[in-house]
Amino acid sequence: MAHKFPEANKSFGQHFLNSPTVINKITSPLPDGIDAIVEIGPGPAVLTPHLANYHLPLYVIEMDERFVEILSPIVGADYIYRQDALLFDWESFLKKHNYKSIWLVSNLPYNVSVPLTTSFLRIPEIKHMTLMYQKEVAQKILPNDPRNAMGSLHALTLSQFELKHVIYAPPGAFVPPPKVDSQVLGFKRKDTPEIQLTQIDEFEKYLRLIFSQKRKQLGGILKNQWGEEETKRKLQLAEIDSKVRAEALTYTQVLKLFRA
Repeated sequence: MAHKFPEANKSFGQHFLNSPTVINKITSPLPDGIDAIVEIGPGPAVLTPHLANYHLPLYVIEMDERFVEILSPIVGADYIYRQDALLFDWESFLKKHNYKSIWLVSNLPYNVSVPLTTSFLRIPEIKHMTLMYQKEVAQKILPNDPRNAMGSLHALTLSQFELKHVIYAPPGAFVPPPKVDSQVLGFKRKDTPEIQLTQIDEFEKYLRLIFSQKRKQLGGILKNQWGEEETKRKLQLAEIDSKVRAEALTYTQVLKLFRA
């Protein structure tokens, strides 16, 4: 479907996807067991018609009022939420509709992609996500090379989801072209996550601590927070050398230290 795009609103971080290959990779296949689809920031309905073809309840969250007229014939006016996705009331939405397995799809606004992702982690009814990021951010969530690449965003998302690379999107895949490369990631919620959602805030606080200076030796970082003796005890419990740099930790080690 050819699109005549309006002028992008820079305050919303708009870059309209215009690559049939990337569009197809984002919108197919339909994950198993889905009972509703939510699209964040659909803009001029690039992905929306493809998602509508699955004939499931399809909701869109869009701040820009210019696109309501385009979206209404596709999803229906009652399925459009004109608001900031960061402020969306998921609790009321789920209480009203009682969906158990949602597929979340978005060409995320890059300026809020991280806070949106960390908020989605906390909603157990979101079982699958297909999300577009600035490549630099995507690499923090799912590094191509796991060596010396551990970080808080990778560990946090991995605690709840299985992660996979979907497709890269160069600047030319968008109108207007961004100044950076982009990457689409796929998320599938784990049946048995390593960290329960009741612990997720505590886990995130812990991750911020150990990765606050991730190129420094872990023992030195923790000693300032926990004291020398407590740091030594916890690292021994987790079987981790105090001289290891936080970025060189494995996911298993991150979990062991948290539990210690």
